Amino acid sequence: MSEIPPPPSMPQSMPPQMPPNMGMPQQSVPGKGMAIASLILGIVSLALCLYWFIALPAGIVAVVLGVISRKRGVGAGLSLAGIITGAIGAVLALIIAILAFSGGGFLKSYCDNNPDNAYCQQQNY
Repeated sequence: MSEIPPPPSMPQSMPPQMPPNMGMPQQSVPGKGMAIASLILGIVSLALCLYWFIALPAGIVAVVLGVISRKRGVGAGLSLAGIITGAIGAVLALIIAILAFSGGGFLKSYCDNNPDNAYCQQQNY
């Protein structure tokens, strides 16, 4: 008698191959967080430039963090954008603060020289 060979085994399905570092936290590059923070603070200083007491410190911190991050050589584009937006936001906030503290005195002198102006008549300057 001849022996019957055993049936072939079913092929085992392979688990799907995951790319490297998938599911594991990636190593963060030192300084990139500072570049991102610089950009976020720069955008905040631009968006809130009418609130000079928020925008001026945010702009200054954005420029400082951007310069530090740029010196480390990480996130150069993000840090440059943070420096630019922070500087513009800080300058605009400084202009708004100067205008706020001047108290509108420049309008009074303008209305003294132009009493027939409709705005000056409306404001009773």
